[in-house]
Amino acid sequence: MENNKIKGFLVNQNGQDFIIGKAKIKEILSYTMYTERLIIGFDEDEIPIYNEHIQRKVEESRINKIADFLINDDTATFPTNIVLGIPANVIESQNVENDMLMITLKKCVEDDVRKAKQGDANAHVYITIIDGQHRIAGIERAVEKLTKIIDKSDNKEFYINKLNDLLNIELVISCFIDKSLEYEAMIFSTINRTQKRVSQDLVYSLFGLNENDTPYKSALEITLALNGHPKSPFYQRVKLYGANYDNSFIPPLSQSSMIKKIVSFISESFREAENDRYKKRTELNKQKGKKYLPFRSYYANGMDKCIADCLFYYFSSVRKYFPDLWEYDTQRNPTNVLQSTVGFDALMTLLKDILSEERITIFDNNTFDKYVLKLKGLQMEDTIKFPMTTAGKKILYNSMFVKVFPAHPSVPEKIKEIESKREQ
Repeated sequence: MENNKIKGFLVNQNGQDFIIGKAKIKEILSYTMYTERLIIGFDEDEIPIYNEHIQRKVEESRINKIADFLINDDTATFPTNIVLGIPANVIESQNVENDMLMITLKKCVEDDVRKAKQGDANAHVYITIIDGQHRIAGIERAVEKLTKIIDKSDNKEFYINKLNDLLNIELVISCFIDKSLEYEAMIFSTINRTQKRVSQDLVYSLFGLNENDTPYKSALEITLALNGHPKSPFYQRVKLYGANYDNSFIPPLSQSSMIKKIVSFISESFREAENDRYKKRTELNKQKGKKYLPFRSYYANGMDKCIADCLFYYFSSVRKYFPDLWEYDTQRNPTNVLQSTVGFDALMTLLKDILSEERITIFDNNTFDKYVLKLKGLQMEDTIKFPMTTAGKKILYNSMFVKVFPAHPSVPEKIKEIESKREQ
């Protein structure tokens, strides 16, 4: 890593991309560290949300053995990969240079690791160590021990050189970008299953997952069903984990994006969604806050089909009235906002408004036509007017809301926001 960058070769296995590279220990310790906490998502302000139910513990004996190995053995090596999870939220930019993928991390990554090492309990460790917790903790312990020895030793130069040699050891790293908690758990399980038997109980415990019914599992099943049904507006439109794709077939919507949006219609926040993992369905009939959650009662009462029907018929209406914009040839990047994740998110936000205002409970071919028809004339093919960016998502949503609910009291404010976003 140089100047806040991670670089390596892009590897594709069964449709999943990840990076294989190398980094010096001092570089790795600048952007991650051992922590018991595990980030499971980000809230609306891009603040990390942690799994409150689990702490990823390590064994002190293993840490000390690794530390002693590094300090006492001049030929100490770590030939196996450290596996890292990098949230898309902390990537400043990425590009390909000479067949190498270069990722530039945001400044907050290093700043917060430095604060965390100084004891700041509010600092975040954004980059997750999926596999290699004991090795990183052992390395940190070795650095700590050598630093103390240097302070007390009469032979400071010898131990300073030993510490510098340690910090300059190169480790092999594998980096997965923006994978779900379930996928990270699967990676950990797969890696360790090849070394020794790892029980699923341990995997689920380490990652705070639950094998029982959860909103995430329901959202996954709904996503798979909509992606696999030939008549669905999402047919082969979702890039699935573990599926096999090549450059001639590029689904525009990621599995995680769709799952997260469905879950946001069931749980009040990503933090509450984490708590809902551990509850029985019927317990979700109770709700802490007053936020409108259109899919919560369906999930709580085992009516997942209603959720799937709602999404099927709503987006079928979008496809019906915007066939040219919705149609996607799967061979290029999205050419307009409706084909992109930005369009999907904006349409989902509008769907919540429609369900809230109209309190619709029965879904069929005609349920959403009268609302989607009002969107005609928005010129959504114009990528300057409706860019595929975060600002573009807000512009699209507000523009659609104004069309569908022109008499709503919030319309003047939404028009102002549209103008403000377009001026930025």
